[in-house]
Amino acid sequence: MSQSQITDTPYGSINIYLQSRDAQITYSDANVVFYLNDPIIPPRNNVRMLIALTEFQCAYSWYLVRAGVNDTFIFSMTQAGVTTVYTCVLPEGNYDVNSFISTMYAVVFPASVPPVPQVVGNDTKFVYDLATNKLTLENSDPLTTNITIFSKDNGTTLDTEVGMRITGNESVAGAIAVLPNMVNFGGIPNVYVMAPTLGLQNRDGRGENNLCLGKCPVSCRPGGFIYLPQGSFVYLMLDDREIKKLQLQLQDDENNILNMHGIDWSVTLSIHYQYQRLPTIDTFSLDNGEHVQVSSKVKEEPVDSKIEEERNEDPTQAGFGE
Repeated sequence: MSQSQITDTPYGSINIYLQSRDAQITYSDANVVFYLNDPIIPPRNNVRMLIALTEFQCAYSWYLVRAGVNDTFIFSMTQAGVTTVYTCVLPEGNYDVNSFISTMYAVVFPASVPPVPQVVGNDTKFVYDLATNKLTLENSDPLTTNITIFSKDNGTTLDTEVGMRITGNESVAGAIAVLPNMVNFGGIPNVYVMAPTLGLQNRDGRGENNLCLGKCPVSCRPGGFIYLPQGSFVYLMLDDREIKKLQLQLQDDENNILNMHGIDWSVTLSIHYQYQRLPTIDTFSLDNGEHVQVSSKVKEEPVDSKIEEERNEDPTQAGFGE
């Protein structure tokens, strides 16, 4: 849709510049609420509002591994006929495959519930294969007959990172378990700016209502800055006739609210005005005598008899923008 089709009224657009630190309510540093002193409403009954996230900026300040989100790795080992389940929780932080393995050995395995066996010569260990970009979990104790790695459905939340993004369990009859997928320590690919109070009608991949105002690709490393690519925004039609309360959230691909660790972020929201339109209805008669109504081309809704006059008048003379 062209800019002229979006802004087909004489009323000027409005930009709303918001900084997270200025929010009236802060549930967390990525879940905030703004209240506008002057609510934004359409200037006429026959005019509707469209909104777009036109600017977004934030720092890459969340961790790759986040507590309660993707920090748990669960597996079991059968040794001498006895199966033990080990729950390993990785500390929050940023990791690559090498620092992940070293942290598992030094911190996680000794503190797991129960502690993972680390007998000299019979270590439980991860092996990274650079050629395949996959991890292997193995134990050299001759009494170990089976290793089962649990999937996300069964409690492992560190699944994407270690290459365990499957349904069910990965079980290997032996002392070596090769994780089925490549490791991925690249972090989340997108930041989603959600707007729960705007009543948006987007849909996600499951066909469920999605309150996303816009998404921004993460194209930098931790510590860098993330910007919405220029011109990548889309205008969304609003059902509401008033914007007074704005709740904004920053989420990942799995609807988890991010932890910005006290770092501020900002957005710009742009409001356009557009005349409401109604489809014309054509009636067709079928051979059996039934009549069917079919929506065809779109026409402007004649709500206000002064539409043509409004289009040619100065908006400031119409009681708007004074």
